[in-house]
Amino acid sequence: MTSWNIELGKIISMSITVLVVLLLLFKSQKIKQGNILFIIGYSLFSFIDIFCFFYYKYTQSPTDIFYIIGFLLFVFMIYHLYYFQLLYIRSLRKIQLVIISLFIANIFFQLILNDTSLKHFSFNWLYINTLTIFFSIVLFLYQTFNSNKILQINNYLPFWISIALLILFIGSIPISFLRHSVPEQIYFLILFILNSISNIIIIRGIVCHKQNCWR
Repeated sequence: MTSWNIELGKIISMSITVLVVLLLLFKSQKIKQGNILFIIGYSLFSFIDIFCFFYYKYTQSPTDIFYIIGFLLFVFMIYHLYYFQLLYIRSLRKIQLVIISLFIANIFFQLILNDTSLKHFSFNWLYINTLTIFFSIVLFLYQTFNSNKILQINNYLPFWISIALLILFIGSIPISFLRHSVPEQIYFLILFILNSISNIIIIRGIVCHKQNCWR
């Protein structure tokens, strides 16, 4: 059996993310109006991922600091603000503010109590961030399924973005627990599959945004 080519998979994933960024930026002005924070967060994460790939390839230097500051801090913060922006029910916005406060508190907790928090990527930190973004998405989905948006759910981009993020973040938790127990090729293959499914869902949402794609 031929082993999975990790570098090729990474290049394919980066190419797909670039495509998604281009679609988000140029597909429609209406997409940018309500999803600008997601576009910023997704574009930032894509840039960090691509930069770190080439940075490590040509310098063989650790890239943890870029993922910690860029991904764990800024990208997740932007995503939390994105869901706060989407929420219009006052009680849900208050809960989202609490979630954001817990997210920020965890940042200080990690920085103060862990001397290596900016040196080594912490999966525990990632798990906590994933948990907070999960609850943010749950609040948004609760609002969506109890509103008129449910009637046009197929054309509602934030819904598909939420499904994509759930698959990517929640789906990656089990395999991250087993990252030291499974072969490296299997680990990165599963991440590649999760990332591809997530991006395909986002592309589907972009293409079908504000139009009945099923007709």
